[in-house]
Amino acid sequence: SGTGTEMGAFFTLFTLVTGGFRGRPMWGTFWVWDARLTSVFISFLIYLGALRFQKLPVEPAPISIRAGPIDIPIIKSSVNWWNTLHQPGSISRSGTSIHVPMPIPILSNFANFPLSTRILFVLETRLPILSFLESPLRDEIEAREGIAKPS
Repeated sequence: SGTGTEMGAFFTLFTLVTGGFRGRPMWGTFWVWDARLTSVFISFLIYLGALRFQKLPVEPAPISIRAGPIDIPIIKSSVNWWNTLHQPGSISRSGTSIHVPMPIPILSNFANFPLSTRILFVLETRLPILSFLESPLRDEIEAREGIAKPS
C-alpha cells in the first residue's frame, strides 16, 4: 500500500498543478476554490494523511485509506452538484459535448494511465527487492539456512 499511496499522492498533486496552469487563462488565477479543485485537494490531503499514518507505530492508515474512495464520487459529481467555474461533465450517458477529435486522446489516456501506473509500481517495488538481494541480511539468512553462496 505504501507504493500505491505514494503514486496516488504524486498523480493527485500533478493533477492539481497542471489543472491550475490550464485553468489560469480562463479564470485569471492559478487557484480558485472551485468545487472540483477543492474536492481533488481534499483527496490529496487524504493521501498525505495515509502517507503520514504509515510512519506511525499504530495503524490508523486503514481509516485514511477507506476515506479516499468516498471522495471519488464527490469529485466526479461536484461540477453537477454545485454551480462553480467548472463546466458540467462533458461525457455522460446521454452523449458528449466535446469536439469530435477529443475522444481519441481521452480514450488513449484511459488506456495509458493503468499501464504507466503498473510500470511505475513494478519499478518501485523491484528496488527494495533488488537491494535486499544485495544486502548483508541476505548473506546472513543464507548462512543460517545452509545455502551455498554462488561463486
